[in-house]
Amino acid sequence: MSIKRSLIKNTGFNLAGYFYLLIASFFSVSVLLNNLGRDVFGVYVFLASFISLSAVFDFGLSNAVVRKLSIPSTTNEDRVKTWKTSFAIFIIIALILFVCVIAILQFLTKSMPIFGHIDNNTINFSVMALAVIVFINHLNIHLLNLPQAEQRFDIFNSKTLLVGSANTIISAIVSGYYPNISILFAVQLIFHFLTFVFMVAYSLRFFPGSAFAPAYDKKTGTELFSFGLRNFVGTLAGQVESQFSNFILGALVSARAITSFNIPQSIVAKGAGVVSQFAQAFFPLSASLLEKDRIKKLKKLILGIELVVLLGGFLAVLLTYLVGYQFLTWWLKDLVVVEAAYPILKILSFYFVLVSLTPVPTALLQGLNKPQIPSFFGALTVFFEILFSFALISMGAVGVAYAFLGSVCITVPLILIITWVQLEQEISKVSQPEPLR
Repeated sequence: MSIKRSLIKNTGFNLAGYFYLLIASFFSVSVLLNNLGRDVFGVYVFLASFISLSAVFDFGLSNAVVRKLSIPSTTNEDRVKTWKTSFAIFIIIALILFVCVIAILQFLTKSMPIFGHIDNNTINFSVMALAVIVFINHLNIHLLNLPQAEQRFDIFNSKTLLVGSANTIISAIVSGYYPNISILFAVQLIFHFLTFVFMVAYSLRFFPGSAFAPAYDKKTGTELFSFGLRNFVGTLAGQVESQFSNFILGALVSARAITSFNIPQSIVAKGAGVVSQFAQAFFPLSASLLEKDRIKKLKKLILGIELVVLLGGFLAVLLTYLVGYQFLTWWLKDLVVVEAAYPILKILSFYFVLVSLTPVPTALLQGLNKPQIPSFFGALTVFFEILFSFALISMGAVGVAYAFLGSVCITVPLILIITWVQLEQEISKVSQPEPLR
């Protein structure tokens, strides 16, 4: 299959799953908001953020495993060692995260005033359900590395179908009968487990018998961590960036402020997620294109993609100013939330323009074995966001939105320039004639 056809097919699977989740989330957010109420919905968002935040603690191993399994020169023996070593590491990390989530949430639920909106039984059950979800979800992260490496994005998106449905449509329906967040987390736990069962069945086809079982190989582990840790800082920074607003607004403003900021933030994140779905398919492909006769095609492909993304970003800003308020009013059906969220959405629409330009360069740098570069800029972006947020927190959620925009105005142009320089250097390197023997 040609490069473009392969990329289009894989991106198509990713986008199909993503748009399904986007539509499901679109309808479910307003239902959950109305069924739970503004304050409890804010608490729900805060607690749910621990699932995605915990998922980041793979120490970059996911991308390292995908890259290793994607490289054509990897032998079958190395594939088995990579799989078994990754499995062993993920089990250990999952157990540690299980304990940490319980300990952290036990502390936060007793110290943060936003938890005064729900009773102790609901809090305790929710904390336990979340801890188990975090454990199973971490094992699923390991299992999902295989279909991504095999470029089977139809299988890879099974989690979107199962877990995504539970988090959106199913939770919205259940909240109509049981407006209790602990019940919602219990339902989501069931679907995380179903994903785990499905992915185990798929993985056994590639690693049957003893090849499937976890077993740590020191040399393989060192190789995976060597790549992974350089990538991990950027991944962690990305999640801190996504969840930081929940913590600062929950601690220093109110639960309602979390709701007001989270809704426009989720709109922007879902828009940027369209590009991320492409980058997810692009990463294993880019690693296979770093050859003399193919790398210039890669350069043209990246330029075309970034131009389309930039035009899409400006269109999003235009639509926000033209119909954003009307859209939020129709969608949320809560004028109090709309009045608070719309100014934030306008600010974050410009943030979206810049952020949407970064997923493809990040995937390219990872393919070039330079994950430390996007990691550095991810950490730098979060540093500026935190710094600016504390400086502007007196403005409430709007101040945090300005902090997010200001940080990417500094860092995004820099990473785009450096990515271009790295690509030109790689082209020059692979274009050099091989020395005579």
